[in-house]
Amino acid sequence: MNSIWSIRTGIRDFLESIYRTGRSWIEKYPFIKTAYTIFSWLSLILFVLSLFFVKESRTMMVQYLWSFYVLLQFWFLCRSKTIPWKQSVLFVLAGVFLVVPFTTLTVNALHVLFGGSTSDTWSITVITPIFEELWKLLPLGIFLLFSRRASALSLSDYTLIGAATGVGFQLMEELSRRWLSSGPLEEKFGYSFTWLGGETIHWDLFSLFPGRFEESVFPTLMTVGHPVHTAMIALACGIAYRLRTKLTKWVFLFPVIILLWAILDHAAYNGQHQLPGWVLQLHDWTGSGYKTQPTFLLMLAASIFADYWSLNKIRNRLPSLPNEPLLNPFTELWNMTRSFCLDRGKFIYWLGFYRERRELGFHLLYGNEEAASRQEPIDARVKALCQALTGFAIILLVAGLFAGIGAHTSGGETACFACMFDSLQDWWDRLDWYEQGAILLGALALSLLFVGFWPAFGIAMTGMGIAGSGHEIAGYIRDPKKVLTPENALSVAAGIILSRIPFGKALSWAGKKGRHYVSKLLDKLGSRKPNIDVPVKPKPPKHDGPGKHQDDPKKPDDDPKKPDDDPKKSDDNPKESDDNPKESDDDSPPNKDKADEGTEQDETIGNMVKVKNKTTYTNPAGNELTWVDQPPKNINSAIDHFLNSKDVGKATEAKVADFVRNKTDVEVKAYAQKVEKSDGQFAGDLDVVTKDAIIEVKASIRSVKVDQFNKFTDPTHDLFFNPENKKVVLYIDKSLSNLRPEQQAMLETIKSKGVTIINSLEDLKGVI
Repeated sequence: MNSIWSIRTGIRDFLESIYRTGRSWIEKYPFIKTAYTIFSWLSLILFVLSLFFVKESRTMMVQYLWSFYVLLQFWFLCRSKTIPWKQSVLFVLAGVFLVVPFTTLTVNALHVLFGGSTSDTWSITVITPIFEELWKLLPLGIFLLFSRRASALSLSDYTLIGAATGVGFQLMEELSRRWLSSGPLEEKFGYSFTWLGGETIHWDLFSLFPGRFEESVFPTLMTVGHPVHTAMIALACGIAYRLRTKLTKWVFLFPVIILLWAILDHAAYNGQHQLPGWVLQLHDWTGSGYKTQPTFLLMLAASIFADYWSLNKIRNRLPSLPNEPLLNPFTELWNMTRSFCLDRGKFIYWLGFYRERRELGFHLLYGNEEAASRQEPIDARVKALCQALTGFAIILLVAGLFAGIGAHTSGGETACFACMFDSLQDWWDRLDWYEQGAILLGALALSLLFVGFWPAFGIAMTGMGIAGSGHEIAGYIRDPKKVLTPENALSVAAGIILSRIPFGKALSWAGKKGRHYVSKLLDKLGSRKPNIDVPVKPKPPKHDGPGKHQDDPKKPDDDPKKPDDDPKKSDDNPKESDDNPKESDDDSPPNKDKADEGTEQDETIGNMVKVKNKTTYTNPAGNELTWVDQPPKNINSAIDHFLNSKDVGKATEAKVADFVRNKTDVEVKAYAQKVEKSDGQFAGDLDVVTKDAIIEVKASIRSVKVDQFNKFTDPTHDLFFNPENKKVVLYIDKSLSNLRPEQQAMLETIKSKGVTIINSLEDLKGVI
């Protein structure tokens, strides 16, 4: 055993030295990376061109998409996995470039030694099934032998490794069948059609693990595809290894039995009309192939349960979330799905956190010294994700700034550039849903040839988002100041993506309809706190004295409107959840009388000087701010112009201003009024202003920022510009139901500043 261990360590150290040498060469000679990049792009271009001119390329793409679909199903079902997507793809490649050639070499070598050919009955029904099922376990064996983290795998990792290897093997096997099939029968009915059996290989979109082998005419037996067989055997190996200390060594007979069962299924289907009767009878006792997949699913469910049971034993040693008493896959899946549909900015955090936590748990449970030496801190990986998102936000910010420079320097040419994006969306909207879906899948599959799953997913979704959101992008080109903050840039991009992908609207609608019932179930599992009502009683402006404040940059416009947004929709009973200005509050701040007096007696805070239509205001902090008064004609014209704007933020502001001027007796004194510093830099803006109130308009709570209201309520703020101490009203158009705890706390903080929160136009009428 020591000799084997020494040989294994020596081989691994030799391979790692080669790897380190290669990395050092790449760092020393940057042209290697440049040459590889050029080669990759040229290869991609040639492949895309071949799809138009070479039939075999299109055939390969079809089979590649089917195999990719099967791998995605396994990836989704293996809930306790710790292996990332990139490593899973490496096992697919191992199935293609290692298992297939090695199996072919072995079978042909046997025929050279013993005679015969690969078309003989004994070769098809005995030799081929045995060696195929055996050698498909070769990548798993190599990984367990050489990997430092082999002792800390979850049972789902064993399953995923086997499935990925089987996917690669089946990809090459089916490609060979598709390329070699010819004749009128195959041309008309498909490559797997026979006269007596009909369709024999079934690739069904709405079936679990497509690629099963079964005659469609009078079927008597079947066999599952290679991924299912290999995944089941690999999972049995993992179960035996996990139980080796609790049971006797006889437990390793379990994977042997599963291997023999897979060989029997394979052999019976290959030789169903040529094998002896006792073999077919034995196959019939095991379910004729129809019991294999249900058995595998039961094993997979039991393994996931066992994995989470083990993790819960050490949950006190693992990072946990608030109100998460029990680690379970349902809560994890719910939080990731919910964040993807409703708050895409947090999706990558959920994904990385859960996988890293599982990996840490299995290292603590089962990892040996080698596994412990390979464990990276979870915090470091989360920081890496944060840096990636920050970098993406900076790119968007710089792009917006350069677009703004172009808008100010090139005049009409920028408008034409923006119109190109308008035309792009017009083309995209004319496509049917299945055409959009086909383009999305094609982009995803092509990207996976060069990068991992999530980078490929991001590339595909970015392309689809650009194509389907031309109007929004054109709007940002014309007015780039709307993406001056990274968080708004990320939320805008994520909202565009989900609102434009095929089935995206249906997903949002289904999530909205079903979230009430699912929320009750998830609350019992501890995924989140029950919904908390919006605070009801307003408090007057509160001035607590000097404090430290950061300059608040221009607020971004509200997030793009998602398919299920309805600007006219409010809570079922808004009067119970919104503010009532007529109610008194015993807990009002001590300066309430001063606030009220400032409203009624026109006391000016600071010094305000008007010269013609320009107002110069020096606030108590000593900073000079300026704004230009707006004539009523210009105000009404601007409101009418933005009522039908595609920008949901501007459209909501215009809707509120239009309601104030037409449905109330109050006059709109200012609309979208810009406030500048003495050096001309942007200081803030006023959405809707009346004689006695400043109305800050938001389409949804996601665009609300606490510090923004300090400029209206705290005279010590550097950018305070509410000289007449007008009442501050926050109008949120979208319903305030199902608030998260942090959103609830944010509203409480805003209300403590004396801001009145309104959630319907009728309530706004009573306040102003």
